[in-house]
Amino acid sequence: MVWGGMAENAMFALASGGFLASFALALGANNLQIGILAALPYITQVIQLPAILAVEKFRRRKALGIPAAYVTNLLWIPAGMVPFVMATPGSVAILALMAVIGFRGIFAATWNTAWVSWMSDLVPKSAVGSYYGKRWVYVMSTIVAVSIAASFFVDWWTANAPFGQPIYAYSFLLIGGVLTLGFSGPTFAAGAKEPLMPPAPDSGKSVSSTLIEPLKDRNFSHLVRFLFVWSFASNLAIPFFAVYMLSKLGYSLPVVIGLTVLSQITSVIFMRVWGPLADRVGSKPVLSMSASLYLLVIAAWPFTTLPDPYWFTLPLITVIHVFAGIAAAGVLLTVGTLALKVAPEGKETPFLSVASIATNVGIGVGPIVGGLMADFFSVRGLEVALRWTAPAGGFEFPVISLAGYDFLFAIAFVLGLASLNLLIALQEEGEVPRGIALAELSAGGSSLSRMVSSVPGLGALSAFSVGYLKRVPGADVALGVTAYQLAASTRAAASTTSRGVALAADVGRRVHRAMEEAIEEVQDVRDLGLELARHATRGAMEAGDELVGHMGQVGQVARGAVLGSVRMLSTSAADDLDALQGAGYGVIQGAAHTGQDLVEVVDYALQAARDLSGELGLTEEEATSALAAGVLRAARAEGEETLAAVQEALPDDLILPDTQGLTDTDAQQVQE
Repeated sequence: MVWGGMAENAMFALASGGFLASFALALGANNLQIGILAALPYITQVIQLPAILAVEKFRRRKALGIPAAYVTNLLWIPAGMVPFVMATPGSVAILALMAVIGFRGIFAATWNTAWVSWMSDLVPKSAVGSYYGKRWVYVMSTIVAVSIAASFFVDWWTANAPFGQPIYAYSFLLIGGVLTLGFSGPTFAAGAKEPLMPPAPDSGKSVSSTLIEPLKDRNFSHLVRFLFVWSFASNLAIPFFAVYMLSKLGYSLPVVIGLTVLSQITSVIFMRVWGPLADRVGSKPVLSMSASLYLLVIAAWPFTTLPDPYWFTLPLITVIHVFAGIAAAGVLLTVGTLALKVAPEGKETPFLSVASIATNVGIGVGPIVGGLMADFFSVRGLEVALRWTAPAGGFEFPVISLAGYDFLFAIAFVLGLASLNLLIALQEEGEVPRGIALAELSAGGSSLSRMVSSVPGLGALSAFSVGYLKRVPGADVALGVTAYQLAASTRAAASTTSRGVALAADVGRRVHRAMEEAIEEVQDVRDLGLELARHATRGAMEAGDELVGHMGQVGQVARGAVLGSVRMLSTSAADDLDALQGAGYGVIQGAAHTGQDLVEVVDYALQAARDLSGELGLTEEEATSALAAGVLRAARAEGEETLAAVQEALPDDLILPDTQGLTDTDAQQVQE
């Protein structure tokens, strides 16, 4: 099934996204026609209704699905033949392409229905997150490789083809893809085992009652409504990203595909994050986080022009694609797994198929409505600008500039927010609150029970500016992802150090270098200094878990992590006392999570604070007191046992900060 998925999805990548948009533009399609082409593979999934009945009646998924899969892929050949037999650009050619894609959808729906039911029996529910996460890594890796090669082929052919023949590049892609990927996908899938479905119970239910039953299930109906609204809202915008870059921004196809590939590579990386996280905290919290991050991505598109492309357009679009890949990985993974978990035992086929229909109808209707809106707003605009006038001259700065596709992105964002409210009502067995799941993400995979407590009242992420930023949908997830990456970077850096006498210096240099790379894109380092130090030192300490049992080694890791992180932040306009507090918090948090010797860690961390005092222009008492503040607060958040061990490790003559007032704050933070 993994090999089949790699081939099937790579084939579909050649016939969708940037390739389909570019093919459609070459055929002379307008926005509405592009929207219809993007919608047809999904809106035709309503054919799943009779396919559900066929699966329930014959109970042989492989016999029904594999032939349909072969026909589904073979029909890309007549789609690729359109430029050879019809005049292009032209409306007849576009209608012919629509007809082929629409007819193909009938067989695709049959294959999808059989596949979903097949996989629901093949993959244990306890491992769906991990399995699909690993599967998508292989699938997305294949899509990336095929897409890159195909984009360069199209660019080469377009530059070298005789007059009137550049459009044939897309024909060769489709036909060649069918002859290789299109045939191999179903062939691989046919080799998978099919668990036998038990005989259908003689329930006496009618066809209509079988299909309506999932909608009568109160909990499952919440999922169905969310899937439809989310799919509709997001696909008002998603199919037009490539069109926007090709037409409005004037990017070439290799650039557009390159950005898409960047997004896909990010998806591959984060599939290995979202999958295990979904198994630990539930699919619903991960879906909520990744969907809200995708809304932030959609909302960022109007700012790529003000109202025309500017110097920051390409960097912004690059960042957008990175976060889009992260978000898409979470959404793709959890939409299917959540339906598997919520569907009643023994009734997976009708329940999962109804969920699939709701998703595909939303995906199908969204681009059509989006195409109509894009044509309507193409001659309309909204601008809000700041203007300064003076006798010697003046200037004008556009604050908001919406035109054409920008309206789609704004409307999609608003509707997406509404869909997230529908998700709240859904109940998933074993799910944890979204805030705790976000803390788990920010912690880079630490124990969930320990991550209920965060940095109460201390974190720079609760500072005024960042506090308001986190109210923007998806911004908290973006900050969590950044924290995850920072912890992972320092953990990887520290884990490659030597174990000799120069361990602390080696860790310090590597943590310094990792932080330097990680904070290049952080704009407000001063407000984020404490949080950056916390995640950096925590990551290094988690790597230092490998050194447990080597006397002095774990302490040297703690000392090096404090030295490296605080020195880096001292050169980046961060507050030195905040950096020391964050470093103290991080070393205790990392040490507690990995069961390291807290006495040794505290001793070496304080030694690092004393070493840094002269460099920072602080007294030893000021430096050690600041670090002790973070140490004590981390210990309190970890529990009474950790707090007692840390208090015993602190020297009696140390001037301790007043931290008693944090107790109520801690309780409030945990409750939130």
